[in-house]
Amino acid sequence: MTPARLLAVGALCALPLSAGLSQAQAPPPERPESAALAGVGPAEGGPAEVGPEDRPAERPDAPAPQPQPQGSLIPPEADPPESPPPATDQPATHGRLIPPEEMPPIEPLAPAGPPAPELLRESDFDLAACKLELTVLGATYEDADPITDPQDRDCGIARPLRVTQILPGVELEGGADMRCDTARALAHWTRDFVLPATSRLPNAPRLAGMTLGTTYFCRPVVGGASTSRLSEHALGNAIDIASFRFDDGTEIVVAPREDSGDLLESFQAAVRSSACMDFTTVLGPGSNDAHSDHLHLDIKARGSGYRLCQ
Repeated sequence: MTPARLLAVGALCALPLSAGLSQAQAPPPERPESAALAGVGPAEGGPAEVGPEDRPAERPDAPAPQPQPQGSLIPPEADPPESPPPATDQPATHGRLIPPEEMPPIEPLAPAGPPAPELLRESDFDLAACKLELTVLGATYEDADPITDPQDRDCGIARPLRVTQILPGVELEGGADMRCDTARALAHWTRDFVLPATSRLPNAPRLAGMTLGTTYFCRPVVGGASTSRLSEHALGNAIDIASFRFDDGTEIVVAPREDSGDLLESFQAAVRSSACMDFTTVLGPGSNDAHSDHLHLDIKARGSGYRLCQ
């Protein structure tokens, strides 16, 4: 055999051996997942197919919970039930003009604080001390029933006195109801200033009495800048003197007397100016038209002891 033929035969013999080695080194083909589940191995020539009857039964689909919509309109059937509104006394209609017959009744506001006569009500001790002083001065008086006014709760006198003589022999014509503090101021002024001024008149007559204007009267202030507040007459704190009467039958009537230059003007000016020693307000002719014919005297309390003398 020639060398060429030997090489050819060797090549042919080596071919199946190399092919077999190649097949032995190659990894086995992967089993399909469906075949593994069915427990069927690959058949010669390729993997076996799995039929519908070999597949596992599928679980019925369970209804999955649906998430609540967020950021979108919630359908009416998903809204929680509404609770009924609480019962109130307010009318059922809001957001429109309510007819008068549907409006609830309006309760008037209760006045703040006690009425003025109760604020000025004297304690038992203070009233007893004031009445004792009046007795020592020689005034004639008696206790009167409390004074109230159905039209104004702030009008009245809680513990009034009815005074008929402010000093012995000096009558208050017709008598007058006032607070004890008002009577005490009037008694001191009459004793300390009016009687001495009377003694300077011709023939030195004796003061027999005083003709009164308004004493207690429930009304607002008159003749001033404001008429919205109560007069001190409505509280028993004021008295008006219209004239001075003397035992000789003469009388000095309060009237405008500016620059008359006579003794009557001096008497009126003296008793008027001295009244501010015992009273906190003194008004008379020239103050305003409402006081042109009398002296208004009151004991109104003011801050810092201020007194109004006009």
